[in-house]
Amino acid sequence: MKDPLTGCTYDIVFQNLKLYSKNGENFCKELMAVLQQRADLESSYAKGLQKLASKLTKASGNVKQNSIYNSWTCVSQEMNAIADLHRKLGAAVQLEAIQPLCQVVEDHAKKKKPLDSAVAKMAKLVNNNWNQQIKVKKKLMNCTKEHEAIFHLVEDNKHLLLEKDRQKLLTKLKKSSETLTKTDDEYYQLNMAGLDTRLKWESTLEHCYKSIQDLEKERIQLLCNILNKYSQHVSSFGETLISCQKQIHEAINNVDAEKDIHSLIHETSLLTEENKSDFLLADYYEEDIKTVMELGRRKSSIGMKVQRLQNAILKGTRDKDGLEKMIKMYRDNPAFSDRKTLEDTAAILDETNLRLNLLEASLFKLTCTLADLEKKAKPDHPVKNCISKWKEKDCEHSTVQISRPVKMKRLPQNMNLMTSTTSLSQADYPRGSQQHLHGSVSNSMKQLSLNLRNSTEGDNGEEELEFSATSDEEDYDQRDHSAQSTGTSESNIGTCKALYDYTAVRDDELNLKAGDFLIIHQKDDDGWWYGTLKEQKGHFPATYVEELPHFQVLKSSEA
Repeated sequence: MKDPLTGCTYDIVFQNLKLYSKNGENFCKELMAVLQQRADLESSYAKGLQKLASKLTKASGNVKQNSIYNSWTCVSQEMNAIADLHRKLGAAVQLEAIQPLCQVVEDHAKKKKPLDSAVAKMAKLVNNNWNQQIKVKKKLMNCTKEHEAIFHLVEDNKHLLLEKDRQKLLTKLKKSSETLTKTDDEYYQLNMAGLDTRLKWESTLEHCYKSIQDLEKERIQLLCNILNKYSQHVSSFGETLISCQKQIHEAINNVDAEKDIHSLIHETSLLTEENKSDFLLADYYEEDIKTVMELGRRKSSIGMKVQRLQNAILKGTRDKDGLEKMIKMYRDNPAFSDRKTLEDTAAILDETNLRLNLLEASLFKLTCTLADLEKKAKPDHPVKNCISKWKEKDCEHSTVQISRPVKMKRLPQNMNLMTSTTSLSQADYPRGSQQHLHGSVSNSMKQLSLNLRNSTEGDNGEEELEFSATSDEEDYDQRDHSAQSTGTSESNIGTCKALYDYTAVRDDELNLKAGDFLIIHQKDDDGWWYGTLKEQKGHFPATYVEELPHFQVLKSSEA
């Protein structure tokens, strides 16, 4: 059976961080053994110290090289040179190095154990829900098949049976219908619960990822502190140790704990914004044209499911609009909220968008089935390339792959930069050296929203469904802008929609109003784009607009 978590981006990043943490833990254990043995050396210290230096060198070679581990390699070289002078270090090593390391290793092991258990527990829930959906789906298929058999039996023999026998069959048909309705609702609830379980699993991974990352920062900082204390003891040995002390001191000067922490984040963080997740779509008996069922009843049954999805989409769209207005209010009025509130609201919006995507993918699949039954052209929608089907024995399953924003990303280069209220006027700098500070923390989030439009056609009451898609992208960062001249003929590389009003401060910039549609001719890496608005060309800030995907069907008459 297909594993829903295989190849998941979140899981790959989390496992890479665990491997990094395991190597660091092994290094600390090996270091503790080395220092403990060194503390026990007395008369035969010189010979033992030379052996331990080799072990320390080997231990350092098993981890990713950085300034911390390179410094410990230098320590092993120093141990070879001054083996007969380090007898006094025994007590200091025991007190200031071994005990803190032992404490950190034990604390980290206790903290990581419940984290691993939580991840495994949530992964099990995701797999169980996946299997339950498939099991209930098979049950629903059988119930539908039995119900259809009873229905045809009643229809074919209603004029031949006695009234008593006919009433028995009708009672049996009613019970079958009730069982079918109950099973169908159970299947739908399981399908929706699968979404919540998947989100909880991703949230657990994110929490554990951050916790383990913090533990690794603590470990690196401890190793740095031990090196500094070690350097102080070596410096006290006097003139005979000056040459060795210089070597150690040079290595210590090259230690940059903050740089190593950034290296940790760089090695274990996700390099791409793309994250695609597979979700199991609801498949129904009525969708299989090979099954026995009247065309009218098949269409009617699918229509009921379509109506249910439409109602859920309508509710989700209202929730989405409310959340977007709330986020806009928070950004326009920072005093009304803090950073955590804004992040929590954005996370709820992301979950709402994901729920809408899943519902609309299911709706698109059902409308395609209706189009086949009515012998009409299938609706065109970008989600069709994201839906895949696979068979397990005699049962076919459908999954949809949805792009998600990635939260496990690299931190800003300056870890000491917490918040800033500084803003730079655009008019104070010429283009090419201009900087724009749009917030305290660089944040990028891509969201996919599929909008449903219903249009009624003809007198028969049938509805044709059209889809359009929009993409919300906000990217706040400090950049340098370099203007590039464009030729007499520009190519159209896309379109975008203005999210906020913007007043031009230079002659070559465009005035924007929320809701304006623009044609994009050029994208610069500094956050400024070049395009056309109402037959006027100029530059505009990319953070004030949202780019529309290439499959967008809604076009502006003003662009």
